[in-house]
Amino acid sequence: MKMKLGKGFTFVGSQVRFTFDEEHFRIDLVFYNRLLRSFVLIDLKIGKLKH
Repeated sequence: MKMKLGKGFTFVGSQVRFTFDEEHFRIDLVFYNRLLRSFVLIDLKIGKLKH
């Protein structure tokens, strides 16, 4: 599968472990935008969305 996100994006990984407020999550896709200097996290869901 090939995705085009635009300029400056680089693929970091899939199923990346992420800890927030002492809770652990697995993020499906992680990208980094070199122009904005920020990460983009994509988590694919089938059920109800929780955060």
